[in-house]
Amino acid sequence: ALCLGLPLKGRMNMKDKVRLKLRQLDVGNKYSHLPLPKASVLIPLIVKDGKLCILFTVRSMTLRRSPGEVCFPGGRSEPRDIDETATALREAEEEVGLLAEQVEVICSCLADGLKRLKAENPCS
Repeated sequence: ALCLGLPLKGRMNMKDKVRLKLRQLDVGNKYSHLPLPKASVLIPLIVKDGKLCILFTVRSMTLRRSPGEVCFPGGRSEPRDIDETATALREAEEEVGLLAEQVEVICSCLADGLKRLKAENPCS
């Protein structure tokens, strides 16, 4: 996990601040109708010891595509997935054991939307 050194003391509740920033990127299912390959990732944000952490996974070295790559849990949609969020939650459970009941989905966004946060701290 990558942890950002942002102590909770003396700050607005970190979860609320991150929630507000990320909801600005929410596109819901606005693009679900496009004829593109369906795949999703979950970007797990965890507050641990007063610091915001991001959970990454490392792909197995035995995989044909991108072995050993550091990534977020995720993958291709399956027929049983009702939407992109369901895909991301199922993949997170399969890959890291994170149960859907343990997750608060803050937003659904496109990778392009995340680029806007690249130079910006979501907690500032």
